[in-house]
Amino acid sequence: MPEPIIAVDWFELFLDIVLPKTDRIVGIQWAIMGPIWLFAVGYSWQCERDIRHFIQGLCLFSFAWFLARMIH
Repeated sequence: MPEPIIAVDWFELFLDIVLPKTDRIVGIQWAIMGPIWLFAVGYSWQCERDIRHFIQGLCLFSFAWFLARMIH
């Protein structure tokens, strides 16, 4: 059986997504997540209080995680 042409190290790929090595990747992630956070928070104002707090808590948690990762 022939060897695959492209080999992917899934652990390295996952680690690069979770803890990016370059500022370019962090910038791309911020550019993608910024509008998603704004949309989620804006949309949550139409929901009930408990659902609104849950959605805003998820956004705040992921926002804080992004800020913590920027300290590399």
